[in-house]
Amino acid sequence: MCGRFAQVEPVDSIAQRLGIDEVLMDTIAPRYNISPGANVVALVHSIKKSLVLLRWGLIPYWVRDISRAKPLINARVETVAVKPSFKKAFFNNRCIILASGFYEWKKEGSKKIPYYITIDDFFGFGGIFDTAIIGGKELRTCAILTTEANDAMRVIHNRMPLIIRQKEFELWIKSETPVDILKELIKPYRGNCIMHPVTAKVNNPAYDEPDCINPA
Repeated sequence: MCGRFAQVEPVDSIAQRLGIDEVLMDTIAPRYNISPGANVVALVHSIKKSLVLLRWGLIPYWVRDISRAKPLINARVETVAVKPSFKKAFFNNRCIILASGFYEWKKEGSKKIPYYITIDDFFGFGGIFDTAIIGGKELRTCAILTTEANDAMRVIHNRMPLIIRQKEFELWIKSETPVDILKELIKPYRGNCIMHPVTAKVNNPAYDEPDCINPA
């Protein structure tokens, strides 16, 4: 699964890099320890290519009472196209959740050691989003897709987030992208992962400081 990540590049820099048509959010500070329930920066496409804020933890469109719904932070690529909670969003509402890297915990004896993992390319996570009407107001939420770990990542965990590189962003977010191309995009990342152990402070979701991503 993917339960924690970092996004440290300024939103205005991301917008310039990607040639964004509109930024539908205020400027936000770099974040080093993003946890479920937080608002995350996402690239979406409808009429325009936009950067938006989505709450991490998908609530399907049919939910009306949020107290009865469990937010879904991850969706497995193996079943995302068929599960009722994800199917509509997968085919119609794909997004890129911008990230600088993510955390995973490696079991070593009785301990779990946190690692920070990234790649040597600008990337994001393949995600899906949905809009529910709660109390008469729109609630836009998202989930990060996960896939089998590649060889580099498998030494830490058997799953990893779906990594989409910048050159693949538009294929992922456009609803008209053919299914055969989507099948290629949801395969595990084939490149090398850059990883190192980090401070146990990241175990605390409230701790969000630059040293989270530094080698321990």
